[in-house]
Amino acid sequence: MTSEHPPAAPCLMVTDASDAIAFYAHVFGAVPHPQECLADGRVLTADLVVDGHRFTVSEWADPPATTPRLPVLTVDSVDPDAVLRRAVAVGAGVSAANGSPHEVLLRDPNGRSWAITRPERPA
Repeated sequence: MTSEHPPAAPCLMVTDASDAIAFYAHVFGAVPHPQECLADGRVLTADLVVDGHRFTVSEWADPPATTPRLPVLTVDSVDPDAVLRRAVAVGAGVSAANGSPHEVLLRDPNGRSWAITRPERPA
Protein backbone atom coordinates (compact mmCIF):
# COMPACT_ATOMS: atom_id res chain seq x y z
CA MET A 1 0.00 0.00 0.00
CA THR A 2 1.29 3.47 -0.83
CA SER A 3 0.39 6.80 0.66
CA GLU A 4 0.02 10.13 -1.04
CA HIS A 5 1.46 11.76 2.10
CA PRO A 6 5.13 11.66 3.12
CA PRO A 7 5.93 10.00 6.46
CA ALA A 8 5.60 12.15 9.56
CA ALA A 9 8.80 13.75 10.80
CA PRO A 10 9.53 15.37 14.16
CA CYS A 11 9.73 19.15 14.34
CA LEU A 12 12.16 20.69 16.81
CA MET A 13 11.11 24.19 17.93
CA VAL A 14 14.14 26.38 18.68
CA THR A 15 14.85 30.04 19.41
CA ASP A 16 17.47 30.39 16.66
CA ALA A 17 17.08 28.04 13.70
CA SER A 18 20.36 29.04 12.03
CA ASP A 19 22.36 28.25 15.17
CA ALA A 20 20.48 24.98 15.68
CA ILE A 21 21.13 23.89 12.08
CA ALA A 22 24.84 24.68 12.43
CA PHE A 23 25.00 22.73 15.72
CA TYR A 24 23.20 19.65 14.32
CA ALA A 25 25.31 19.69 11.15
CA HIS A 26 28.58 19.94 13.09
CA VAL A 27 27.76 17.50 15.90
CA PHE A 28 25.54 14.90 14.22
CA GLY A 29 26.53 15.34 10.58
CA ALA A 30 23.03 16.58 9.72
CA VAL A 31 22.54 17.39 6.06
CA PRO A 32 20.34 20.46 5.52
CA HIS A 33 17.67 20.30 2.84
CA PRO A 34 15.22 22.97 1.69
CA GLN A 35 14.88 25.96 4.01
CA GLU A 36 12.13 28.53 4.29
CA CYS A 37 13.51 31.95 5.16
CA LEU A 38 11.90 35.19 6.29
CA ALA A 39 12.41 38.45 4.39
CA ASP A 40 15.20 39.45 6.81
CA GLY A 41 17.11 36.22 6.01
CA ARG A 42 16.33 34.34 9.24
CA VAL A 43 15.56 30.66 8.77
CA LEU A 44 11.94 29.93 9.64
CA THR A 45 12.02 26.17 8.97
CA ALA A 46 14.54 23.72 7.57
CA ASP A 47 14.50 20.00 6.89
CA LEU A 48 17.55 18.06 8.09
CA VAL A 49 18.60 14.45 7.58
CA VAL A 50 20.72 12.52 10.08
CA ASP A 51 21.63 8.95 9.17
CA GLY A 52 18.64 8.67 6.82
CA HIS A 53 16.16 10.12 9.36
CA ARG A 54 14.44 13.39 8.47
CA PHE A 55 13.35 16.06 10.93
CA THR A 56 12.44 19.73 10.76
CA VAL A 57 13.89 22.62 12.73
CA SER A 58 11.54 25.55 13.16
CA GLU A 59 12.02 28.86 14.92
CA TRP A 60 9.54 29.94 17.60
CA ALA A 61 7.47 32.90 16.46
CA ASP A 62 6.86 33.77 20.11
CA PRO A 63 8.88 31.63 22.54
CA PRO A 64 6.69 30.21 25.33
CA ALA A 65 6.76 31.99 28.71
CA THR A 66 7.80 28.73 30.36
CA THR A 67 10.09 26.08 28.95
CA PRO A 68 8.02 23.12 27.78
CA ARG A 69 9.06 19.65 28.91
CA LEU A 70 10.87 18.25 25.89
CA PRO A 71 11.48 14.57 25.16
CA VAL A 72 14.98 13.13 25.01
CA LEU A 73 15.95 12.39 21.42
CA THR A 74 18.28 9.50 20.63
CA VAL A 75 21.04 9.27 18.02
CA ASP A 76 23.09 6.09 17.51
CA SER A 77 26.80 6.60 16.94
CA VAL A 78 29.72 4.19 16.71
CA ASP A 79 31.72 6.81 18.66
CA PRO A 80 29.42 8.62 21.12
CA ASP A 81 32.44 10.11 22.91
CA ALA A 82 33.47 11.91 19.71
CA VAL A 83 29.91 13.23 19.29
CA LEU A 84 29.99 14.47 22.89
CA ARG A 85 33.38 16.19 22.37
CA ARG A 86 32.09 17.98 19.24
CA ALA A 87 28.89 18.97 21.04
CA VAL A 88 30.67 20.37 24.11
CA ALA A 89 33.12 22.27 21.87
CA VAL A 90 30.21 24.22 20.35
CA GLY A 91 28.22 24.94 23.49
CA ALA A 92 26.41 21.78 24.61
CA GLY A 93 26.60 20.55 28.17
CA VAL A 94 26.60 17.10 29.68
CA SER A 95 23.17 16.77 31.29
CA ALA A 96 23.84 13.36 32.83
CA ALA A 97 26.49 10.70 32.76
CA ASN A 98 25.37 7.27 33.81
CA GLY A 99 28.74 5.58 33.36
CA SER A 100 27.38 3.30 30.66
CA PRO A 101 29.77 2.68 27.76
CA HIS A 102 26.70 2.60 25.51
CA GLU A 103 25.14 6.00 26.23
CA VAL A 104 26.10 9.65 26.69
CA LEU A 105 23.51 12.31 27.56
CA LEU A 106 23.87 15.96 26.56
CA ARG A 107 21.84 19.15 26.37
CA ASP A 108 22.24 21.23 23.22
CA PRO A 109 22.40 25.07 23.25
CA ASN A 110 18.64 25.18 22.52
CA GLY A 111 17.87 23.21 25.70
CA ARG A 112 17.03 19.92 23.98
CA SER A 113 18.30 16.69 25.57
CA TRP A 114 19.98 14.04 23.44
CA ALA A 115 20.96 10.48 24.28
CA ILE A 116 23.93 9.50 22.14
CA THR A 117 24.04 5.70 22.09
CA ARG A 118 26.58 3.22 20.84
CA PRO A 119 24.96 0.30 19.00
CA GLU A 120 25.38 -2.89 21.00
CA ARG A 121 27.65 -5.40 19.33
CA PRO A 122 26.08 -8.79 18.63
CA ALA A 123 27.16 -11.44 21.13
